[in-house]
Amino acid sequence: MIRRALVAAVVASQLGVSPSLAQSAPAETVSVNAGSIGLRTGYDSNPTDTLGARGSVFATQTINYDYLRGSLQDGIIGLNVKIADTQYDPNVAAPATNAIIAATGAIELAPKLNLRTTLTTTVDDNWARRSHGVQLRNRVEYDTADFRFFANVDAGLNALNERNIFTLGGFLPADENFATRTFLPGFAYKFASGEIGTSIALSRVSYLATDLFGLDRSQNRLQPNAFFSVKTNGVEVEGSVSPFYARYDTTDFEDVKQLLYTAKAKYQKDSWTFGVASSRTVQDTTLSFASLDLGLSHEASVSYKFDDKNAVSLLARYRRDDYLGTDLWSTTFLTGVDFAHDFGGGYIGTAGASVRQVRRPDEIQPWALNVQVGFQKKLEFGDVAKPAADKVADAKPKAL
Repeated sequence: MIRRALVAAVVASQLGVSPSLAQSAPAETVSVNAGSIGLRTGYDSNPTDTLGARGSVFATQTINYDYLRGSLQDGIIGLNVKIADTQYDPNVAAPATNAIIAATGAIELAPKLNLRTTLTTTVDDNWARRSHGVQLRNRVEYDTADFRFFANVDAGLNALNERNIFTLGGFLPADENFATRTFLPGFAYKFASGEIGTSIALSRVSYLATDLFGLDRSQNRLQPNAFFSVKTNGVEVEGSVSPFYARYDTTDFEDVKQLLYTAKAKYQKDSWTFGVASSRTVQDTTLSFASLDLGLSHEASVSYKFDDKNAVSLLARYRRDDYLGTDLWSTTFLTGVDFAHDFGGGYIGTAGASVRQVRRPDEIQPWALNVQVGFQKKLEFGDVAKPAADKVADAKPKAL
């Protein structure tokens, strides 16, 4: 399902509100200690996107925090927290909570050779899906002016439980728990305006027990990957192509072969920002007789900054989910507009509206309306915010 945070974050970022501070930085000592708190409220005419559902008012609280301090020579420690919690009428929909907490440490092992360790906890709960996970990622990278070599060793534990949205069934009696282990080596060649590279991911997904029907979802995955990124003359383009293979331990599920990709482009000209994105990805699912959800997503956005105080953004998204091994699918189309105003002193106000439609086999939902207003306060805790290097602060490698 497409999240209903909508364009608020997009348009607010045009005014410098999003505290995504740890993205790119110098090699010297970095110091970031900032965040934001926010509140949005509004009305959604169908929060669950199901036939016959009632509308509900809602309130969403958001918390964002970035901390980063140190140097690669002496060691860097960082903490990134992103939390959004939405409350609906309890007779209409369960609360929705999304949280990501990542603690990062990085150090220079030798000249140009760095080690980064990141521990990430994620929570994604809503009326139809409960997903909890923890991942430990170790990344070694040898980075020069012309190229970089890197290798990831990851381990994770996950608990997943989904409703069957096609029959409006309840959650499974117990979560499905699985462990993941991944080894990912890669190489990238740098040039004046970007880089191009390749990697290969070898993964093991081990379910701790069979599912409700006694089926074994454990599998081995192989995912070669070619990627690139370019920044020039106000244009930013990045993309990747990944053949994906999954082989199951038993014949309970058919082996999977899919071509996955990601593509993004952004262009800035004066007060205008244009963006497009498309992706084909897979994610785990507990839907009966399906192990993987193949998601196809397209997005286009345009933002205009009137001045330092006001910005507006228009966004359109389409997503299709195909549950591999079954005939079940779901599509969502959403379009919305949002306006943001900077009141000064770190206070930002937003107002927006969107409509969306969900389709499933033999079922077309009526158009749903979402309207909301919001208020956000940017917080700085004594330090002047400085950007921080991707290789230190980014929880995911560029190759993924």
